Amino acid sequence: MQRLYEDNIEGKIADERFAKMTANYEAEQHILESRVVELKSGMTSEKESALGVDHFLTLVRKYTDIKELTAEIIREFVEKIYVYRAERIDGRRVKRIKIVYNCIGEFDPPVFTSTTEQEKSA
Repeated sequence: MQRLYEDNIEGKIADERFAKMTANYEAEQHILESRVVELKSGMTSEKESALGVDHFLTLVRKYTDIKELTAEIIREFVEKIYVYRAERIDGRRVKRIKIVYNCIGEFDPPVFTSTTEQEKSA
């Protein structure tokens, strides 16, 4: 910008060209400033997420040898539990639940089918 200004003062660049180039630089500067804010926000949320995972892993290590599931343990691990209305699926009554954990949020474990179900579909 300083070099552009100096070129304008020395008459190397016309005033109209200087105004157009300055406007382009200003627009680019605003875009870059908003992008910096956006990236900093993303970094903050990623950092918070990583801290949540670290805290969760600390809890897991604390309770590696659970003999009995107590209310205290549940409160430390679970933020919310959603219980849905029972449904009939393939003649069986199924009740869906969703667990939202402290620190890491919702987690859907992989669904495994039993050997007999796999044999039926083969």
